[in-house]
Amino acid sequence: MLQSARIVCTAVILGIILVECNARHGMDQFVKDKSIECYECNSEYDPRCADPFDPYTIGKVNCSMKRPLNHIKEKPTLCRKTIQKVQGNIRVIRGCGYIPDDRDDKECVMRSGTHDVHVTYCSCKHNLCNTGNFQSSPSRITLGASILVITRLIQMA
Repeated sequence: MLQSARIVCTAVILGIILVECNARHGMDQFVKDKSIECYECNSEYDPRCADPFDPYTIGKVNCSMKRPLNHIKEKPTLCRKTIQKVQGNIRVIRGCGYIPDDRDDKECVMRSGTHDVHVTYCSCKHNLCNTGNFQSSPSRITLGASILVITRLIQMA
């Protein structure tokens, strides 16, 4: 009788260990394949995508369900908002992002090109975060100081 109790106890312990190992492997797989949900739209085709943005009227997408891109091997891990200003025309694009950056969730990046082309992109790492409430690359203090200096220069002229 003592022998059968040991066998049952050993079987139960082995079962618990197997279940725990399986659960951990499943959790690791879940973390590895963790998906992110983002708003996806383009103001060129849907004016509701522009700012001010009303997130309740725009479609959401589970980025992990998107087809992989041919030129990027990584899966999307972040949301992105891009503002393009080309010769005075502004377009806002929201969607999944594939390439992480040190500035994700911190600041937006501004780029300028030739022929009156300006692009601002912001990236974030949590669900439905690409509504557009990001801190812009030049801080508010720098922006305020610049406006103050310009105002003084204009007053002096």
